[in-house]
Amino acid sequence: MIERCRDAFPIRLMCRYLHVSSSGYYDWRARPLSHGAEDNQRLLERIKRIHDGSDGVMGSPRVWEELRMQASRVAAIV
Repeated sequence: MIERCRDAFPIRLMCRYLHVSSSGYYDWRARPLSHGAEDNQRLLERIKRIHDGSDGVMGSPRVWEELRMQASRVAAIV
């Protein structure tokens, strides 16, 4: 939340109200993404490509099905 709102509110104020040390926030911000966060980022990019490739027509059920089909094609190759 602090990261999303940092342009609207002072960081130190948000840290104080959220009971987070500002040094902890800055340490967190400087850390590289975790493996899980990297996986989530890659998945989000794939979802956006599928959605954009359908001109924004596909909803979540069809995007999910396309992701499953892509995964099965990869498994068949490997």
